[in-house]
Amino acid sequence: MKIIEVKNPVLKKGVHYLTQDYKTREKNSHNGMDMIGKGKAVDEIIAIDNGVVSYSGYSKTAGYYVEIKHDNNLISRYLHMKKGTVKVKKKDVIIKGQLIGTMGNTGNSTGAHLHFAVYDTKRNALDPLPYLQGKLNFNSDYFRDFVMGVQTSFGAQVDGIAGPETLSKTITISAKANRKHQVVKYLQSYLNALGYSEVGAVDGIAGPKFTKAIKQFQKDNNCVVDGVITKQNKTWKKLLKLL
Repeated sequence: MKIIEVKNPVLKKGVHYLTQDYKTREKNSHNGMDMIGKGKAVDEIIAIDNGVVSYSGYSKTAGYYVEIKHDNNLISRYLHMKKGTVKVKKKDVIIKGQLIGTMGNTGNSTGAHLHFAVYDTKRNALDPLPYLQGKLNFNSDYFRDFVMGVQTSFGAQVDGIAGPETLSKTITISAKANRKHQVVKYLQSYLNALGYSEVGAVDGIAGPKFTKAIKQFQKDNNCVVDGVITKQNKTWKKLLKLL
C-alpha cells in the first residue's frame, strides 16, 4: 500500500492511500483506482473538478455512487459511498473540492474505500492517475493547448489559433516518420482528451498504440485510414479543425 502524490484531490484530508491500482499497472480488469484516507481510514469524498452531476444513485455493484460530467464531456465517478452520506443529486452544479459524500462499503466491496474512475465520451475507462496528478485536466481548453503545442513544435506563430500558416509548418508524423518529434506528445495528449484512450501514455513516441489511435481518429473523421498524419491529407486539417 502506498500514498499517491496528487495535485487534484478526491479525498478531503488530501492523503490518498492506494489499495488497488488501475488495470494497466496491475494487469487486471480494474477500471479505476481504489483509495482510503489519512491514517488508512475513512475520509470524505470531494469533486476533482467543476462539473454537473449526471447521476446520483445506487447499483448492486457500485453501491451508492455519483457521476460528474465535466466541460470536455469526460466523466468522473465516485463509488461505494456510505448510505445516507451522498450530498448531491442529478443536475446539481458542482465546484471543484465540493463535498460529495463519505467512503463506504456499499455494492461489490470488501471494505470501506473510494473507487475513483474516469470515463471518456464513449464510456471507455481512462487512467485516473494523470487527472489526479494534474497532468491532464477535465476543464481546460484542450484544443487551444494542443494548437499552441503544435505551433511551438513547428516554429509557427504561437497564438492558439490554427490557420494556414500553422498547417503549412506541419510535417509527416507516423510510426516510421518523425516518430519522436516534439509534437508527438501534444498529439498523444490531445487524442487522450478526445477519448482515444488506445493511444496510451503520453511518452512522445509514435508507436503501435499511437498508430491505432490515429487510425481510429481517421476512421471517425472520414480520412484515409493509414495511421499517417500529413498536411497533404485530411488528418492534420481535421486535427486542427481546418475542415
